[in-house]
Amino acid sequence: MTATIPFEHITVLREELLDSLGLTHGDYAVDCTAGGGGHTQGLLERVGKAGKVIAFDRDPWAQDVLQKRFPAELANGQLELIAKPFSEIHAELVKRDWVGKVQGLCADIGVSSPQLDAAERGFSFAKDGPLDMRMDQTQGITATDIVNEWSVPDLTRLFRDYGEDPQARRIAQAIERERAKKPFERTLDLADLIAQSVHYKERSRKHPATRVFQALRIEVNGELRELEALLNDVGSSLKPLGRCAIISFHSLEDRLIKNAFRALAEGHMKHIGKSLPFTAAQLDELKKYTIIKPFPKIPGDIELNANPRSRSAKLRVIEKKGE
Repeated sequence: MTATIPFEHITVLREELLDSLGLTHGDYAVDCTAGGGGHTQGLLERVGKAGKVIAFDRDPWAQDVLQKRFPAELANGQLELIAKPFSEIHAELVKRDWVGKVQGLCADIGVSSPQLDAAERGFSFAKDGPLDMRMDQTQGITATDIVNEWSVPDLTRLFRDYGEDPQARRIAQAIERERAKKPFERTLDLADLIAQSVHYKERSRKHPATRVFQALRIEVNGELRELEALLNDVGSSLKPLGRCAIISFHSLEDRLIKNAFRALAEGHMKHIGKSLPFTAAQLDELKKYTIIKPFPKIPGDIELNANPRSRSAKLRVIEKKGE
């Protein structure tokens, strides 16, 4: 499906992320979430013509945009695009003999503004479109499948765990009643039902459907599983003194990143629990990393005024120790 709007995305924390990676000419760098190419462009500038950049994005729309934005860099081999989820980063680095050679690895987790703004992608509760939400619309289940087929207990668990919605069960029950009359197919049908079904004591700036749509998007695209795979592969990807910088936009993602980085830096697993099962080989990597700053970097007032959607962004950075 071709989107009807241009892929125009304001890159969040661009300079802060690029500065944090410590790139110099000739380095190898990886952009795990290329999107419209904002961070990719910065990586290319930092590593220069002697360096190389690999950019992942599973969205065919983004791939098309990137092909048109970087024809020269693709032609001369400075940039390589990979149309796959970034959970496959290790396998792709093995193919290129890049394992342990990457100076800078970055990711901007979540959905981009163009994806939200394109009604036909089905991410937005504010615009009418098919209830889809797939990053790659050629693969996997849709939000329609989940909403119409999952049981009330499963929907409740999804909305509670991934959406952190206190009204999860009430919403799941309302969905069950409504879909018995007519299956859900459109985003606004679902958003309107949620708005009618939940009642909070205090008014919020957030639409009542915000958390449910977040939960559905995360499940449809396996976003937390993707992030877990990336965090598991950080150690093998980076060279000594190489850095990994990740931007997240909600608490579930940030918690995973924070806990994984702390485990790598402090040398034990108490922060991880069952959410991020490192392998035995990866456990050997513990205590070989340094967290660059104890608290995440967040957008400043100038960026917030220019791009209100950046308000929830958090940047965390970790460095692999030298040998």
